[in-house]
Amino acid sequence: MSAYNTTSASLRCPRCASLAAVKVQFKFGNTWQHEYSLGDRLQWGGNDIGVQGKHHVVVDGIVEESCPNCGYDDEWKVYVHIENDRIARVENATGEFDFAKTGSHYVVVD
Repeated sequence: MSAYNTTSASLRCPRCASLAAVKVQFKFGNTWQHEYSLGDRLQWGGNDIGVQGKHHVVVDGIVEESCPNCGYDDEWKVYVHIENDRIARVENATGEFDFAKTGSHYVVVD
């Protein structure tokens, strides 16, 4: 990924299923290496990607390091849920959202 933001999350590793504290890269808001936590409000007004003020947006994300428990280092895709410009939750990707089909890093859900 080029310019992106990050958020911390606790996710289950796709290989060992252990909970892991990880950092997730995503492209939404002012993408300028901002570091967020759950509940934080996104910054806007710079290198913006996406649409500000939407009720619910799902953003394509990726875990940036290997699993601290088993060393899994394959592509670990996740969804970053943004609600009213705040990071609401992060979850492992399920294939429910097709970002390639939309040609975007995000999908406006509501």
